[in-house]
Amino acid sequence: MAYRITKACTLCGACLPECPTGSIISGKKQFHIDADTCANHAACVNVCPENAIVPIPGTIDAGKSDDEE
Repeated sequence: MAYRITKACTLCGACLPECPTGSIISGKKQFHIDADTCANHAACVNVCPENAIVPIPGTIDAGKSDDEE
């Protein structure tokens, strides 16, 4: 599942150290997720105090399930 950061973002930075791929980048008013480098770990989702990181509807997990290996 792919994720995005909504306008509820306050630039607090809680998500930054949680992203293992460094895919969260700063904008003028909020952080953004670089879709090209994000591996969809969702590590940032649970640490956001504003619940500003949400799944993008209609996206699927690009990772392999255990059944596919």
